[in-house]
Amino acid sequence: MIFLEILVVVMVGFLVYKFILMPNFSTKKVDITQTPREFEELYNKFNELDFLDITISKKRLMLFSIIGLICFMAFLFTFIFTYLNSFNMAFAIIPLLALAITVILFLLEFKKFKVKYSDVIKRFIQLIDPNLTYNNTSYVDEENYYQTACFDNLQLSSLTTKDTISGVTKDNYKFYASNISATSTDENVFNGIFSTVILDKTIPSYTKINTENLEYNTTYALGTTNSLLKYIEMDNADFNKVLHVYSNDRINATEILTSDMLDYLAEFYNKYHVNFQLVFTGNYVYSRFYINQLFTPSFIGNLFNKNNFALCYIIITFILDVIDKLSNNMSNFEE
Repeated sequence: MIFLEILVVVMVGFLVYKFILMPNFSTKKVDITQTPREFEELYNKFNELDFLDITISKKRLMLFSIIGLICFMAFLFTFIFTYLNSFNMAFAIIPLLALAITVILFLLEFKKFKVKYSDVIKRFIQLIDPNLTYNNTSYVDEENYYQTACFDNLQLSSLTTKDTISGVTKDNYKFYASNISATSTDENVFNGIFSTVILDKTIPSYTKINTENLEYNTTYALGTTNSLLKYIEMDNADFNKVLHVYSNDRINATEILTSDMLDYLAEFYNKYHVNFQLVFTGNYVYSRFYINQLFTPSFIGNLFNKNNFALCYIIITFILDVIDKLSNNMSNFEE
């Protein structure tokens, strides 16, 4: 009987560790060897920063977690033991009180840890571009921007923001990129990065780019924008193999998607295999990347997941490069 009690306690302890304490990093893996040399230099520079405060906080959280698990298993064991043997249940109160105190201390420390973690991410973002910053809140009109992008044929029912990178591009365009969970009315959920860049000049068309394997059907590809959207085959065979373009203005689409832009988009996908969508319309460039959760405050294992930092780097630099190329083509647009 005691063996059974121990087995139950160990199993419950494992489930708590696996589903509560373990961090939820992005499931999208990047081949680190494919990342630019600039990322390695930046990541090495990042690792040279002073992380003493957050390291101490991490150790405290680990200690509270271990104590909490021990208290929880002790409570579970004493509860089962006293119940099966008809002893006084008061024996189970002592580990329960210890567990309650440990949980309170853990929550207070974790609140501090999240603030310190946000500060660390902000420092990494500013190494990428000093004009950008980071916080864990949404930005004004984010839901409206997401719905206006018309990425697919689905009606948004809720949107939750977990992280936001904001600032300006080198051309002084407002830049936002947030880690979101967006649920449609039919319960389809998008988890990943959604970005908005606000231009100073109007694009007189709606043009959308999908990676090929995102297109489940024609309505998904075309979205809800209007019935005039047509598939446009670009003059680049390598691009057409992996990316599809839809627009209501072929001429303007080709003005946006010049040969160097097509090469860059195809190269990005072929190198990293990150599914994404881009939308060019009005004064906006929208994009979304299917990578799940990007930054998760983790005190278990490696404090900073290199894969996620690489994902962040390649996505942010990709958006900035696309906007830079688009800005160079702006003179071709007619108001």
